[in-house]
Amino acid sequence: MKAKFSPLQLLDFKLLESHFEFLVTEESEIDIKELFQSYSVDIDFGIRNNEEAQEIQLFTMIQVNSGEEDSLPGYKIMVEGGGTFRIQNPEALEENLKNNLTQFSTLNMMINNLRNIIYQITNLGPMGGYLLPPIDITQLLRDKAERKK
Repeated sequence: MKAKFSPLQLLDFKLLESHFEFLVTEESEIDIKELFQSYSVDIDFGIRNNEEAQEIQLFTMIQVNSGEEDSLPGYKIMVEGGGTFRIQNPEALEENLKNNLTQFSTLNMMINNLRNIIYQITNLGPMGGYLLPPIDITQLLRDKAERKK
């Protein structure tokens, strides 16, 4: 099946910062899958529209198991990335679709890029690769809007 390309283009993606730490556990037997599922995940993002260049810039930070005092054993991770996006022919798109592409799709793409980086970094670690669970993007956007109010 031939793929149809989206009007949303990812022009550039950069890893801006990363931190990886392994916290040794005292336990001799540990269920790694269960441990990974119990990690807290915090995501923050900021979006900036550059109307002149018709570009969208999105900065996204993901922190996994990063509580200062309540971190669990295993991995403590922080990654931050920046992406630049453009929508081709935005005037030809319905407003709902344009908003979906600008907010939902850009954030989804950034999280997926950072998910891959997290997996690559941890894959060399003592517990193997940590794969960030699926994220409810809609809820993230709602929470961000609530925080701005």
